[in-house]
Amino acid sequence: MRFGVTSPTETRIVFDSNGLLEYDLDAETTGNGRIVVSLTNVRFARNFAQAGQGAGHVAGYGAAVTGANAAVITIDLKKGAKVAQILPLPPSAANKNNRLVIDLVSAPLSELTASLPQKKFNTITEVIAAVTPPAETMLSPAVMTPPSPKPSADSAAAAVLRKPVIVVDAGHGGSDPGAAGPNGSAESKVTLAAALALAEELRNLGRYEVVLTRSTDTRLAHEERSRIARDAKAELFISLHADAIADPKVRGGSVYTLSDEGTERSAREAREKGDYLVFDLDIGGADPQVGGILYNLAQRETGNESDKFAEILIGKLAGVTPLLNNTHRRGNFKVLLAPDVPAVLLELAFISSPRDEANLNSPAWRKKSMAATAHAIDAYFQQKGAVRHASNSVGGTPR
Repeated sequence: MRFGVTSPTETRIVFDSNGLLEYDLDAETTGNGRIVVSLTNVRFARNFAQAGQGAGHVAGYGAAVTGANAAVITIDLKKGAKVAQILPLPPSAANKNNRLVIDLVSAPLSELTASLPQKKFNTITEVIAAVTPPAETMLSPAVMTPPSPKPSADSAAAAVLRKPVIVVDAGHGGSDPGAAGPNGSAESKVTLAAALALAEELRNLGRYEVVLTRSTDTRLAHEERSRIARDAKAELFISLHADAIADPKVRGGSVYTLSDEGTERSAREAREKGDYLVFDLDIGGADPQVGGILYNLAQRETGNESDKFAEILIGKLAGVTPLLNNTHRRGNFKVLLAPDVPAVLLELAFISSPRDEANLNSPAWRKKSMAATAHAIDAYFQQKGAVRHASNSVGGTPR
């Protein structure tokens, strides 16, 4: 167990383990507040300190065995905080352990309990079961396919061989050229060239269905881009852009996932429009409380997946192209609002930097950076186990 202070208002708690942790969270609001993490099917490593000091928002912690293969860890806070996100992470090249990440942000103590995961339903599958008539059988939401009758042997085999759908979005286009470089490059054109290169890299892998939101210099509304992703039942959406700033010395790429403001905006717009379609299940007619929980759980699961891919993408791009410090950022971008499609916005580089502008127009740089992006996508789906059978079906080599 370790702590990281990522900013004066943010603290990260990380549990390292040799397998996925089964956990439950509770909170106490006496004093400065306390978070209680209950763990099952677990035992402490020999070098695990069962008490210690914290950092940032955490004053300290204590741990105790509560039964056979069960334990409780109490995390005492020293200032008001709430849980911003809970992120289970699989092993990676940089870290052989599984990790359970709990991010805290400054907030009044009164917001702590409300920020914990809902107790009534722990997974999207459970909520779907609660709003679906008993006669129907739901597939796992992660498959992102509509409910269907019990499959035959042939249809089951076809489902196993289904390739993940990747939607690649080239930002701007047509009458909206986006930002301009000092040598006259248009953001809409360099992002389209990058999108076409990424699509080619992915198709060469033979493991994915690739959908481009645009393949020519045409303009699309932001809503249209995310609608294309949802209609295609995409399992990943990546929007390509080029950043711009007044200082021409600033250069480097960055990766954005949806901010808390964006998450709230998505839920608000869904309520206002009555568009409560999540994982192909129309929850508009469900009990309002259950429907809201489902929508929030969908957002949480999708946000976690988006964050996982963002971290993998940054790792693959590092050393291939310049990156900003604090590369993983959050933004309230309309193209990232879909509650059921993991999505990132990749700022390829600063078109306002002469050096980055040259890269954006370089076929060699484009091929290298888009190959790294394709490898990140491949690594993400390999971790999910979603492309193993599809790879075998086309003679691909598992990585």
